[in-house]
Amino acid sequence: MKYTFNKTGFYYGLLGVLLLAALIDSCRPKNGSDVEPDVDSTAISTCIPLSERVNGALLRSFEYDSTRRLVRMVEYTGTEQLNKVTKRYTFEYNRNAQLTRIRETNVGVRDRNFIYELDYDGNNVSTIRPYRVFNSGPRPEDTLKVVYDNNNRVTELQSLRGNRTKWEYDSAGNVKKWLVRTAAGSDSLIAEYTAYDDKVNIYTFSKGIQFVNLLSGRAASKRNPTRFTYLGVASEVSYLYNEKRVPTEAIVKFRTPSDTTLRETVYRYEQSCK
Repeated sequence: MKYTFNKTGFYYGLLGVLLLAALIDSCRPKNGSDVEPDVDSTAISTCIPLSERVNGALLRSFEYDSTRRLVRMVEYTGTEQLNKVTKRYTFEYNRNAQLTRIRETNVGVRDRNFIYELDYDGNNVSTIRPYRVFNSGPRPEDTLKVVYDNNNRVTELQSLRGNRTKWEYDSAGNVKKWLVRTAAGSDSLIAEYTAYDDKVNIYTFSKGIQFVNLLSGRAASKRNPTRFTYLGVASEVSYLYNEKRVPTEAIVKFRTPSDTTLRETVYRYEQSCK
């Protein structure tokens, strides 16, 4: 699979790599020699993100129901001038509070709206079924099989078309590598993570965002990466945290392939914590 550098796409990818979604809640390895560290008790909270900004511009906003479940999310271009809505998401749940459907509306792009149906095997999502929505109704696009390892961590999304997204983990349960494979090709490395903090990922308490991130290739991790390489670009991250040990700000420093100047991108997160 061939990738070309795109500045706007890079910033979105950078956000995704920076905030790896915590899809699995506190999964413990069965092997005593490979035990995931406990989350500090001060981090057990119901922090939920209300908005995200990149370099001062609104990037995402979130709405919740009375039980603090995510019901709507809006994405923006994330630019200081003419910041426009690009996508809207709605989230639906069953009587067991499991997320069962995500609706994605692409603003201003015809026939690029989707529905994602989630099927469960017990508490784990077993398949994700994307439908593309046309005026005549939704049409099946694919079926994604969700594969787990012995520690109950997501290791693959397998498409019926032969494409695969794969993740490898370190001994603490954080993502180490993110790879993709096309039906006709071999594994291509998208991102590699070499260091994490000891705090809590900002999306730990919001299932809807976790699944949207997973569909974009961002798998489970409890912590926040401090050093990583994304599409060949090395980055270092420093964070500010609230009293619940959840990030309120992240400063990412990197150099792009076409520019040797050290760049800095600042993400800020408004949250509601109990």
